[in-house]
Amino acid sequence: MKRMKSFLKLEKNQDGFILIDLSPNAPLTHAEAQLRTPEGAYTTFRTYDKYFVLNLPQHFERLEETAALAGKPVRLEKDKLCSILVEILNETDAPEARIRLSVDLSINLGEIYIAAEPFVPLPPAAYTEGVDAATTQVRRNNPRAKLSRFLPQAEAVRRTEKKNVDEYLMLNDDREILEGLSSNFYAVIRGEIFTADEGVLAGTTRQFILDLVKANRIPIQFRPVSTFELNRLDEAFISSTSRSILPIRKIDHRIIGNGKPGPTTTKLMKEFKRNLERSLSDLRNGLKNDR
Repeated sequence: MKRMKSFLKLEKNQDGFILIDLSPNAPLTHAEAQLRTPEGAYTTFRTYDKYFVLNLPQHFERLEETAALAGKPVRLEKDKLCSILVEILNETDAPEARIRLSVDLSINLGEIYIAAEPFVPLPPAAYTEGVDAATTQVRRNNPRAKLSRFLPQAEAVRRTEKKNVDEYLMLNDDREILEGLSSNFYAVIRGEIFTADEGVLAGTTRQFILDLVKANRIPIQFRPVSTFELNRLDEAFISSTSRSILPIRKIDHRIIGNGKPGPTTTKLMKEFKRNLERSLSDLRNGLKNDR
């Protein structure tokens, strides 16, 4: 298999852009690439069938919104970015990829860094049986902004806690569950969904799920549940671009419900798959969604 270029910089010059390979000799993981990336805005997504991305316009909008919230607005040349990503994907045999786009807001304003690696899905058992999560007091300083300075904090939690869990869930001062380090969180009590609306990152996959919730007339309350309510939860799940909808079977030492994905979670997982294709954008078409 041809190796995917794992870490690149998109640098402006008088002719437009030049793409610089920052890891020509050996591939870097996203975590390793992040150590070499200036602080700024970032977004991460996976591809489907090599070139297709869920909610692609929202990923670009989030980068611009984060830069604006940081007081350093930038405008992305989105179609050019799409063509560069296609160029990277064309050079590999990997069927799907996980990509992180970072916009420099600290050194050379607006320069773009691209970290790419083959996408490796979770084993099927993670979706049929659920995964474990643990809580942490770490939280984002500015939840609306997806700033890369949070990534070392998240990595430190995973490194120091060393628990055998798929995700760490962040708590506020009232021990309410806000979101995961790299996901949004949802609880289900008697068929009603509970999810925080304040103090959390507005994930692109989260909005897709909220649209599914509305379309399927599933009741929802935009408030977090606390760790003191875990015994009331019938179901729980997280969402992210790489995990889609992932059931949670245990939080800390508390089994959720009967320890299996429940009917509401299962229904949303099926609806996610059924409605995915209509929301995919083909990178080869820029921001024209014609699939």
